[in-house]
Amino acid sequence: MNWAEKLATYFPSKGSLYIVSDEYGVFNRKELLQVFGQVGIIVHTYQDSVVFRYQYETSFRHEERKSRSTWVVTIATNQFNQLPYDILRNANRLSISWETIFPSLDPTVVQYCPDEGLRLLFDASKTQLKHLNYNESIDFILTKVYQLDTSIFSNESDLIKAAIHYYSKNSEALPSLFFQRLEQNIKKFHPLFSTEILAVFQSKDYLTHLLNKQWQRYIQDFSKRSHKQIVESNSTYSYFNDPIVRQTLTNYITPIPISNKAKFEKWMMAGLVMESKPAIDSDTLFDQDFTRFSRLEWGNLASQIGEMQYNYLNDGTLPNTWNMQMQSLNEHFEKWMLEEYASLRTLPVVPKPKMVHQIPHFLARKIDSKIALIVMDGMNFTQWYMLKQHLASDGWSFEEDAVFSWIPSVTSVSRQSIFSGLEPRQFSDTIHSTRKEKTYWLQFWEQAGFTRQNVAYENSLGLEVYNQSLLAYMQFPSIRIYGAVIDVIDQFMHGAVQGNQTMISELSTWLSTNYINHFLADLVDQDFDVYITSDHGNVECLGIGRIHEGVLVNSKGERTRIYQSENIRNQTHLIYGDSTITWNHSGLPRDYNVLLAKDNYAFVPKNDKIVTHGGIHFEEVIVPFVKVNR
Repeated sequence: MNWAEKLATYFPSKGSLYIVSDEYGVFNRKELLQVFGQVGIIVHTYQDSVVFRYQYETSFRHEERKSRSTWVVTIATNQFNQLPYDILRNANRLSISWETIFPSLDPTVVQYCPDEGLRLLFDASKTQLKHLNYNESIDFILTKVYQLDTSIFSNESDLIKAAIHYYSKNSEALPSLFFQRLEQNIKKFHPLFSTEILAVFQSKDYLTHLLNKQWQRYIQDFSKRSHKQIVESNSTYSYFNDPIVRQTLTNYITPIPISNKAKFEKWMMAGLVMESKPAIDSDTLFDQDFTRFSRLEWGNLASQIGEMQYNYLNDGTLPNTWNMQMQSLNEHFEKWMLEEYASLRTLPVVPKPKMVHQIPHFLARKIDSKIALIVMDGMNFTQWYMLKQHLASDGWSFEEDAVFSWIPSVTSVSRQSIFSGLEPRQFSDTIHSTRKEKTYWLQFWEQAGFTRQNVAYENSLGLEVYNQSLLAYMQFPSIRIYGAVIDVIDQFMHGAVQGNQTMISELSTWLSTNYINHFLADLVDQDFDVYITSDHGNVECLGIGRIHEGVLVNSKGERTRIYQSENIRNQTHLIYGDSTITWNHSGLPRDYNVLLAKDNYAFVPKNDKIVTHGGIHFEEVIVPFVKVNR
């Protein structure tokens, strides 16, 4: 018999009416309602006299007793006189509190126990005959129900093991009343234990974060030294020296990609993913019939290429055949873009967006939750894979997809379309700048039914030390829609003197600050659903020389040039022949005539190597769209 079944024995008369003074809301507990439903007892809370009278007359009074359910009507503390006299006269009266079921414990303490704790408490309290005061009741529950006896904690590993055991039995964090007492008791025995480590009892996500952080550190050190050295040097801090903690790998640890050059122990393998080289070799990846590729296949290929390129660059160099294979692939992609890209704008936004301007429309369908959209300006799939690995080692998971940027793939066009939800022709007045992004973002969400007080936007993030209190969404608790631009990758790109290798090095340094980790964690803690995307990617290019046309050109990018005159654009294309592409699209403004650099070329001094964007290269156009979860 559990506590709810015991309480059901207080209502033995089938078909009778019971009026119960319920001081602690005992009869609101889900488990009790389930048990009562199984034995034919219906619980009503008396609030509206008219509603109750109607229910009573239609569903109870005129039913035969043998065929009707038992009714339990709960009221505020001992206020029986609020019920009509004719009903009260024919009812049984009871006052029930937690003391009814747990006579030896303080009822205000028992009130804090969730249903799963009450089940354990009911069995544990049967042998407790002496009445316990407030603090004694808390300590009893901590030790007998949650098995958190602070006197046996000798180090932080003991505390971590206790937290692991706690979450193996309980789905929710330790209730605040019990946590405060636990913290007080632990600091009595171990004053040097940090408040940070104790927070594992307040959040299972935090325990997961802490274990993954330790695991990453443990594996990094193990890779550098022999096992004997690891044990000796890390015995004072690593939880993974304990065999019980090691058993948690499959439950808490996101596997870390590692090289198989290191000899890891068998128990570690559950927390590792062997990645000495890309899962698919480049010859296999490039040996496909690209002429038959669909939008979805190009998106999947972008992810695979990004992963493979990062793995090669991380090992130090790309294969000799890489550039030639990518050039061949991109020739097929350019042809597909010229023939098929225009049709993308006609595709529906569900189940996933296809182009970047559809992203806010997709998010608007998620209005039941708070939404945060982070735009990593200039990020292609190679940099996304690097970011993904970094976050995965910190316990994050991902729902990945790919979207197409607007052409030309420059910030003022493609990023502005993200925050406005518009095609570029609809913001022709501002197409050469990003000064109205915030205004467009606010306007979009106002049209979706939100007020300006619900929406926040900011850019130029990631360049300073992370400080949550300075972020726009923290300024007002009413913020439900948050748009943010982190533009460190775009800045790294335009200073990448050694091409992609510089990008990898700069991004690695930035990721080591854990800015993005803190940013995402704080958003999730504030109940935001978090999405990451990019406005365009980037590609390593070779200069073919500058085009000197002065006032004849409106915009002089490294991969794209914009002309007001279609004739001048076409004449320039004829001069530069196979090195350029004319681009026309009905989604662009009138008098916005685009000339793109073909392949991996750029309009910079001849033979200069740069990383840039603006054209229709495979690595520029297809970008990640990812929901991140913890």
